Amino acid sequence: MYVIKVGISMNIEEELRSLLFYVEKCLKCYDRFQNYSEEDRIRIRNWCHEGPWFFPPSEDGKVKGFFGTGDVVFVCQRPSTRGGRIPNKWDLKFYGLLEEYGFGNAHITDLIKCRGLAGKTSARRIRNCFPYLKKEIEILKPRLIVAVGGMVYRVLSERISELSPWSKNLEKITHYSYAFRYNKAEKLKKELKDLERKMRICGK
Repeated sequence: MYVIKVGISMNIEEELRSLLFYVEKCLKCYDRFQNYSEEDRIRIRNWCHEGPWFFPPSEDGKVKGFFGTGDVVFVCQRPSTRGGRIPNKWDLKFYGLLEEYGFGNAHITDLIKCRGLAGKTSARRIRNCFPYLKKEIEILKPRLIVAVGGMVYRVLSERISELSPWSKNLEKITHYSYAFRYNKAEKLKKELKDLERKMRICGK
């Protein structure tokens, strides 16, 4: 069992990296290969593409991904379950919009941290991962939390009191993969533009 304990002398980026250490070693939802050591189980899980995944920075550094430390946190549902390369083309298109609307330094994360089979967004996974999201919010203390998609919005709405010591403002946008696949990109752009305007009015 890993206890989240972040040193008070760390800066925000150091605290996020410390949190990564704990999440990458978490086995709360992984029941396979019980006869192997913890170290080997983590290794095997990663070989099978079932371990944690985090939004990387863009190669040009204009979108920070998980390392973003800005006033907005985008919370997606879970890492891609597809077998191909991630970040995939939908992730990269989303990055392009975030850069366009001034959210390059936003923190981008997932409600559920590990990859897994489609349809496995279970209450157990949410319950086990939620403390990590709470720690992210505690570290960043964002002015705004943005739920990416309806499922994430429902979960965060129900548990916003657990996040309210650090952030009380919750908004929702269309999930970007849905938007790009089903001709809803203009709706997503409008939602991001509205968010950008709200943040600007608030002085950011």
